Amino acid sequence: MPEPTDGPDHPDYRFTLANERTLLAWLRTGLALVAGGVAVATYAPDLGVSWGSAAIALALVLIGLGAALAGYHRWRQNEAAIRADQPLPQGWVMPAATAAVAAVVVVVGVLVALEVLR
Repeated sequence: MPEPTDGPDHPDYRFTLANERTLLAWLRTGLALVAGGVAVATYAPDLGVSWGSAAIALALVLIGLGAALAGYHRWRQNEAAIRADQPLPQGWVMPAATAAVAAVVVVVGVLVALEVLR
């Protein structure tokens, strides 16, 4: 496959398209987290303690919203760097998303343990 012949001021379109696919992956992740929050609220009404299900559902919905917004922010930063032929900026989104999901998993584990021990 021959290399694309973009003008000197235009970045290779494959980088832009890859950046868009990454944004779509962040949006899918956010949507999946929101759907998980709705599922917890609907199908696990009493998770260990009376407020457990609501807390987990709200946390998942907020993390989903954060993932979508952070993905868009990252897409804009990467697009600007691609167009300016600069290195991509260091991201804080992955560590933050990992920590948030890990915290929810730990809380769910504690709540499930409380439910089992009851």
